Amino acid sequence: MKYALITGANSGLAHPVIASIKDDYFLILTDVSEALNGAYTDIPNKLVIVGDLTKKETLSRLFDQIKNITKKLDLIIHFAGILEIGPLMEVPLEAFEKLMRINFFAIYTVNQKFFPFLKKAKGRIIHLSSEYGALLALPFHSFYTISKRSVEVYNDSLRRELKSWGIKVIKVRPGAFKTAMQANVTKKFDKILAATKDFQSPLTKMQQMMLAELKRAKDPRKIVKTFRKAIYKKRPRTTYNVGQSFKMKLLNILPEKIQDYLLGLFFS
Repeated sequence: MKYALITGANSGLAHPVIASIKDDYFLILTDVSEALNGAYTDIPNKLVIVGDLTKKETLSRLFDQIKNITKKLDLIIHFAGILEIGPLMEVPLEAFEKLMRINFFAIYTVNQKFFPFLKKAKGRIIHLSSEYGALLALPFHSFYTISKRSVEVYNDSLRRELKSWGIKVIKVRPGAFKTAMQANVTKKFDKILAATKDFQSPLTKMQQMMLAELKRAKDPRKIVKTFRKAIYKKRPRTTYNVGQSFKMKLLNILPEKIQDYLLGLFFS
């Protein structure tokens, strides 16, 4: 029996991936949402743990429950993440800290905690990055981008550090997919626009840009093929890009000064 630990298991991208591997793994599913208890009722071989993995007591509880079932983990997939948008000069530090705890530090602590389990199985770790983790930094999208850039650097360093153990470390960079996170963008912008003192005009234009991106968002089921390659291939790629924005990629290859000029035209 193979064992897989999946964080953020109730997220939009997690559902189709979990459904595609349920027959091959005993699934340990974690999420902060109580809705996880009512999900995946068709999967018999599973352990469901609801809790906030940014808290030490939750991580300790997860560890204790897992070690009673298995002493090895063949797979860890990190889906957990939140979105924060807004001006760098206005968003409170507390909001940024919360995002980093969920999007980055929880990954760090979970991987450290279960390193002995991964060593025994020569398992693999898959981190959910984003197109923003590799492409240019957009105004008012900095917080999420910083967290994903952190995941990128961490992933690459960890991959090289764990190579001698036979543990594969892979990152997946999705573009826009139809998930609850994407759906909440409109609400977030409405809230930010109501609160901003100095950035009303550029934020309104950024909102229009993001809504246009949402229209091209893809069905989450289309990400399954990419994840299955990362999970099952004997020699997987180090990085998988899927569903990324052509405009973002095009803008990214331009020199920084031209990027700044074009973004300045858009937001002026």
